[in-house]
Amino acid sequence: MNVRRLAAPVAMGGIAVCAAAVALTAAGAFGIHLFEPPPSEVAAAGETVEDTDVSTVDSTTTETFDSPPVSVEDRSEYMGREQVIAECMAEQGVEYLPAAPWLNQDAQPRGLSFEQSLMWLNAFYGEAREDWSVPASDWRRRGCLGVGDHAVVVARAAGAPLSAPLPEPDPNALTEEEELALFHEAIESCMADKGFGTVDAGTDEWWDAMYGDTGGGAAYRWEDAGCSGYATHVTGNDNMH
Repeated sequence: MNVRRLAAPVAMGGIAVCAAAVALTAAGAFGIHLFEPPPSEVAAAGETVEDTDVSTVDSTTTETFDSPPVSVEDRSEYMGREQVIAECMAEQGVEYLPAAPWLNQDAQPRGLSFEQSLMWLNAFYGEAREDWSVPASDWRRRGCLGVGDHAVVVARAAGAPLSAPLPEPDPNALTEEEELALFHEAIESCMADKGFGTVDAGTDEWWDAMYGDTGGGAAYRWEDAGCSGYATHVTGNDNMH
């Protein structure tokens, strides 16, 4: 069975596939010490919940934002969680950019080396980066993402949901549709340079041009991932953009 022929089309389905591949399987070689929150959990950026019995918080809560935040209140709470995550990531020695997904913003800084990208993912996902079976309720094992989610639950239980100002839209930022169009343009140009079209020709040569021959996780290098890896990289959707 040709595993590449099964896995490679995933790259075309989502242009952030490289980040997901690294997050799922990269070796945890850096020994990042997980952030331990103080006894008083964060209620809002720069504030703490007072006199809250954390043991009463529903520990089975697994999703704090199980749907895209639409209302101003939900988005403000989301950005409050982003601030908590950013503070946690700073404790790990990595930068996190509080991001609004409804504005197509990216929380990961640009220009990271491959090793720095792994450190970033380690801090963000914790043990869940290698083992996605870690339950969301076991927030201490889920890195800074778990810290942020838990802070949301605790703050809600205290009657003081997280809150932070909403970022202003960047008039020069690309929409998701524009970014996807650039992704396809980059693939078309790359494949044309190699003498191929973007339609599967059913040959090994076409698959090598489109998807290359690279490993997953720590073995992944966009330079070896064919035109799909190249397009993902130049549009800023892998971990080394």
